[in-house]
Amino acid sequence: MNFQRVLTVAHKDLVEVVRNKQAMFPMLVIPVGLAVMIPFGIIVMGSDPTMPTSAFGLSGLIDQLPKGILPPDLSESQKMVYAFTVYFMAPVFLLIPSMSATVIGSSSFVGEKERRTIEGLLYTPVTDRELVLAKIIASLVPAIVITWGSFGAYVFIVDTFASPVIGEHYFPTANWYALMFLVVPLLAFLTVALIVAVSGRATSSQGAQGVSFLVVMPMILLTMGQTTGIMLFSTTVALVFAAVLVVVDVVVFYAVAGIFNRERILTKLL
Repeated sequence: MNFQRVLTVAHKDLVEVVRNKQAMFPMLVIPVGLAVMIPFGIIVMGSDPTMPTSAFGLSGLIDQLPKGILPPDLSESQKMVYAFTVYFMAPVFLLIPSMSATVIGSSSFVGEKERRTIEGLLYTPVTDRELVLAKIIASLVPAIVITWGSFGAYVFIVDTFASPVIGEHYFPTANWYALMFLVVPLLAFLTVALIVAVSGRATSSQGAQGVSFLVVMPMILLTMGQTTGIMLFSTTVALVFAAVLVVVDVVVFYAVAGIFNRERILTKLL
């Protein structure tokens, strides 16, 4: 594999992504809502000791958390703020790389088809595997950067508004480091690989985006597991999840590269 050719194609796609305002706008707006606005509202309202946790429907959820998972000697409002910021928001944050990668990745081959620029790319000496990897990298980098930027904003929100409620700076915790720097890149890679696989066959960007449901749905189920106390996104869970994703990513990449057929794409364009 020639990584110079991979980086050349990826750089070309990255430039096009940055110039595409229609793609950049939702990628920036959605993370702001998930990482800033929603946590800010919950933290501010939850930090009010006169506001019972039952007002948010969280009192029952907190009671279902495993014993010892929360620091001792916290008031009800403190428990709500701690549980929300450390555990309940963790799987929600996994939606950001998935959704960002979906927006970018869905316009991968489909976008080039619509712009009639893919023919020249397919006639280059770039191999199928190199082309698939380049497309993945071009979508992966912005998705990770946006997620890490959102995480930075979330850390600021938590440290500014939640830490005074708890009485100390407690965030980020170990599970969040594992989440951000292991799970997020691996999950984004998986999302983009699936999107690229579909983009090679889809005729529109909207059709290619349908595969995002396959990745987003497990995140929704994981969120439900968090709120019911069935499975918390602890450091151990994050590390196991990352290990599984490594294997899945490798298998999916080689599968996608194996089924990619530039001759079929060129035939459809003629």
